[in-house]
Amino acid sequence: MEICSGKIGIGSSAPKFKAAGFDALKGRFETYSLEDYIGSYILLFFYPGDFTYVCPTELVALAALKDQFESIGVKVFVVSTDSKFSHKNWNELELSEVLGSDYPYPMLSDTLGTIGSPYGIFNEEDGVDLRGVVLIDKKGVIQLVYVNAAPLGRNPKELLRLAMALKEHDGSGSVIPACWLPGEDTIDPTINNSGKMWTNYKGIMENEKKQA
Repeated sequence: MEICSGKIGIGSSAPKFKAAGFDALKGRFETYSLEDYIGSYILLFFYPGDFTYVCPTELVALAALKDQFESIGVKVFVVSTDSKFSHKNWNELELSEVLGSDYPYPMLSDTLGTIGSPYGIFNEEDGVDLRGVVLIDKKGVIQLVYVNAAPLGRNPKELLRLAMALKEHDGSGSVIPACWLPGEDTIDPTINNSGKMWTNYKGIMENEKKQA
């Protein structure tokens, strides 16, 4: 397996792209440019292929969170190397049947791997994007990149939690503990708290112990 190593990472500006895609809600093909969405949080949800096995479970789970992602200002795009025509057919033949409505996010076609390659998500040998995720902030800066092996499906609820955490950090300047949920305490990253988390943030530390 040969995977593009990628040339960018956390803290880098997300590389610009233009890509064809299918918007099932509008019922038409569109051209999408990353630049058009700067000013919003952007989630790129890469997957290996239409009409496969794990991918529909992930895309349906992601679709179920549409209202929550919209409420915090996240633009979600699902991305694979399939053509826009394949995306249209998959929506009509399977996804819409499962959801009871058309697929809610734009389905982008990364046919040559040009979107996934800079992140190390495109598999050159197989010619497909891997099971990768990229979260980009409002300034167009990359804040999260990760990739799962093909057999391992992702939990979109964790992606929603991370997007919420990023929004909280951007708004307050605080840092976000493990397993944090909106409304819970965050951490002031000052020298006074270094080595004193149990003393100064006992509630947070007790909460993390309960997660085990």
